[in-house]
Amino acid sequence: LWRRPRSWLLLLSFGLMNGGYASTVAWLAPFYQGHGWSATQSGSLLAILSVAQAVSALLMPALARRNPDRRRWLLLALLLQTLGFAGLAWWPDAWPISNAIVLGLGLGGSFALFMLVALDHLPQPTQAGALNALMQGGGFILAALAPLVMAQLHQLSGSWLASWLYQAGVALLVTLLVLRFAPQ
Repeated sequence: LWRRPRSWLLLLSFGLMNGGYASTVAWLAPFYQGHGWSATQSGSLLAILSVAQAVSALLMPALARRNPDRRRWLLLALLLQTLGFAGLAWWPDAWPISNAIVLGLGLGGSFALFMLVALDHLPQPTQAGALNALMQGGGFILAALAPLVMAQLHQLSGSWLASWLYQAGVALLVTLLVLRFAPQ
């Protein structure tokens, strides 16, 4: 698996995409507390995001099962992520609940669909499972760096704008990478 470029593409895409989740879990509540929200209010917003993630993680793979080409669904999930991060960057106070729902739908759908895409790449279940393990193991190491990058951007700029736009840009980058996930 280490010698296959597709393994590295999956690992990179999965890690970058999950960096959005790690960053959101780390910084969404403190972000809104900086906007005057209480710990309870900001925690409730994070709970709303988590419910949207769970719904999407169950729903999107079920909808995508009819077609072996999962790219359309992944592109939708990544578009939702991009919109959610852009909403946090530019309109955080206008639609906080809507931003959390849209972002949660994108994050949850992306995660679950990436699991399917990795399993779709190899015909033998043991090989597909090994690829999935490699993708997750390396991907989560990469994802762990995203909250740190966001913190550095926040510290350098004095604002969360650059941090949330960074995550929107990463979602767009993963969108370009996903285009290469043709089933054949």
